[in-house]
Amino acid sequence: MPQLRLLGPGMLRFILAAMVVVSHLTSLNIGRPAVLLFFVLSGYWVSRLLAGWQASVPAFYASRTLRVWPLYAVVTVLAWLLHAHAEAVRPESLWSALTLLGLAARAGDVIGVSWSLDIELQFYLAIPLITLAAQRLQPLASLALAVAAFGLGIALFAAHVPTLLFYLPAFLAGFVFHRLRWQPSADQVRASLLAAAAFTAAMTMVPALSGLLFKAEFTDSLAQNLGQMAWILLLAPFVAWNINQPSDRLDRWLGDLSYPLYLVHLPVVRLLAEVMPVTGAGGKLVAVVAVLVVSIALFMGVDRPLEARRQRLWRRTKPA
Repeated sequence: MPQLRLLGPGMLRFILAAMVVVSHLTSLNIGRPAVLLFFVLSGYWVSRLLAGWQASVPAFYASRTLRVWPLYAVVTVLAWLLHAHAEAVRPESLWSALTLLGLAARAGDVIGVSWSLDIELQFYLAIPLITLAAQRLQPLASLALAVAAFGLGIALFAAHVPTLLFYLPAFLAGFVFHRLRWQPSADQVRASLLAAAAFTAAMTMVPALSGLLFKAEFTDSLAQNLGQMAWILLLAPFVAWNINQPSDRLDRWLGDLSYPLYLVHLPVVRLLAEVMPVTGAGGKLVAVVAVLVVSIALFMGVDRPLEARRQRLWRRTKPA
C-alpha cells in the first residue's frame, strides 16, 4: 500500500495520542477508540518483547513497570501540585493515583487518563499466563477460556468494576498478530479501512449509533463501550499491517513522544482553562500548542533520561 508508506508504527501511536487530545477539546468521542487501538498495539509489542525475554518473569514485570510508572508519577505529582484537576487538592487522591493498579475501578485519577495505564499494568501481569495458556491449550480451549474471561469482564464492567478482562479482545488481537506472524494482504487492509469508514459513516447517520462518535449522546455505558470495541476491531488488518512497516528515527521519536503527550495533555488543558477560555478556535489552538510544548519538554527533560537509566540498569542486570 504505497499511499500509506509514510504511516509507520510510531506515527500511528502519535496519531492515536493526538486523537485523545482532540476528543478532550471537541465534541468528538474518539478518545476511547484511540485508547482501545493502543491496547491492540500493546498486545502485539508486549507479546513480542516477552517472546524474546531471557530473564525471569519478575524482571519482566520490573522492566515494564519502570517504563510506564516513573514518568506517570512525575506528571501525576506535578498535576496534583498545580491543582490542575478538581480532585487534585485532596491528598488521598495523590496516594490513590500513585498506587495506579486498580485505579480504573476507584476514584483518584489525578490526570484524567490513569485508568488506561491501570488496565495496561494488568495486562503486563497477565501476559505470561496468557502466553502459557496459548502454549499448553488447544486453540478451541484457548478460545473458550478467552470468551469466558471476556464474559466475566462484561459482568464486572456492568457492576462498575472495569478490569483487563473487559478490554481483553483488544489486547488479544495484538497477541494473536504476534503469535500467528500475520501479515495481511493489501486487499485485506483496504477492506479493513473501508469497513471502519462505513461504520463511521453509519454513526453519523443512525441516531442509535451517534453516541459512539459524538459526546452529545455520551453515556460511557456497557453498550457504548462494546460498540466502540467492535469499531476498532474492524481495523485489525490495518493495525497488523502497520506494525510490520519500517520505522525510521523520526517515526520512533514520534512514537515515544506519544506517551508524554497522552499523559500531560489533560492537566495542561485544565490548567489553561483556569486562566483563559479554551472553547473557541483560538483558545483550542493555544491549548494544542501548549500541550505540544509541555509534552516535548517533558519528553526530552524527563522521559529520555529516565529511559536511559532504565536501559543502563537492565544492561547491568541482564544475564550473560
